[in-house]
Amino acid sequence: MVIKTEKIADYELGLLYRDRAFQKVLEPGVYRMLRGQGQIEVVKLDLRAPLVKAPELQALYLTHPQVVQTYFLVADMGDGELGVVYANGKLAGLVAPRSVAFYGKLLRPVSLEVIDAATEIALPERLVAPLARLAAQDLVSKSLVAIAEVVSDHVGLLYVDGVLQSRLTPGRYAFVKALRKIQVVTFDLRLQTLEVTGQEVLTKDRIGLRANITAVYRVADPLKAVALTADLKDFLYKELQFALRQVVGTRTLEELLGDKLGINQAIANLLLPKLGEAGLEVSSVGVKDVILPGDVRELMNRVIEAEKTAQANVIKRREETAATRSLLNTAKLMEDNPILLRLKELEALEKVSEKVGNVVVGNGMDGVLEDLVRIRPRKT
Repeated sequence: MVIKTEKIADYELGLLYRDRAFQKVLEPGVYRMLRGQGQIEVVKLDLRAPLVKAPELQALYLTHPQVVQTYFLVADMGDGELGVVYANGKLAGLVAPRSVAFYGKLLRPVSLEVIDAATEIALPERLVAPLARLAAQDLVSKSLVAIAEVVSDHVGLLYVDGVLQSRLTPGRYAFVKALRKIQVVTFDLRLQTLEVTGQEVLTKDRIGLRANITAVYRVADPLKAVALTADLKDFLYKELQFALRQVVGTRTLEELLGDKLGINQAIANLLLPKLGEAGLEVSSVGVKDVILPGDVRELMNRVIEAEKTAQANVIKRREETAATRSLLNTAKLMEDNPILLRLKELEALEKVSEKVGNVVVGNGMDGVLEDLVRIRPRKT
């Protein structure tokens, strides 16, 4: 007769089978069994982790459910139920609908909360943070719940099975996705900038040029935005293109270069109604740069140079005329005033003396003062 000894640790349970038939559960301790009374097998279950995964345990639940429920919390979920299991008061795991899980209750207190996954979409706020940590570590939990975060200055739109359900304010949310598809689309409500660069356009007088246009906008109504277009930036980009071409194509190059503010206002008048229908609010829009082809730019430079030369000639003639008129007025004053004439002669004498080294006169000082410089001949 042979005695078989089995030792069950403090963190284990044993399942005793004799000739493949279940006999009883072995709690922690030392057991001695006679081998001659049939084939003996002991399956040891490790209880250190709350969730116990063992095929023998699942089979035992089918044949001896009361025995399993004595030592384990059995989370047997229905078609529309989601199980939330707590161990020591902390979230320990999730149990999917139409599945069974076993949590050992020999080493710790465990409890089960059943959520109606068929009707409830959003999970309680108290579960959001624990579920976020659990989903980051457990792939099974990640497949059962969706964690969504809407940051400040953003808004979220919740879609359930492709249908828009609600608008989400900034915060963190947890949704049941075991029985449905969950999607959260976020929109930035702050001001954003979109530039359309290098657009080739033709003016009314058939001159080709390249232009850059910039728009500063914000999403004012996300519901309108998603209802009208699937790609908001692509929609705005194309509308900017169309508005630029329409405005530039109805103006000549001279009008385009001479009235930039009017061009910007015309573009804004075309865009604002369409973008308002798409839920966008545009704070400013305008042409940033206008780039002319090389030959047109050279021609414009020659035109500008000719205009500036003509303006300079006009100014020069105007100044010459003013100077001549001033000389005429001075001459009339000297003609009527001998003293003024004499002062002018002395002024001329001073200028002459600055440039002449030696002066020879034959009439003494009177000759220097009266005969050297004479503006008008003396009367005889």
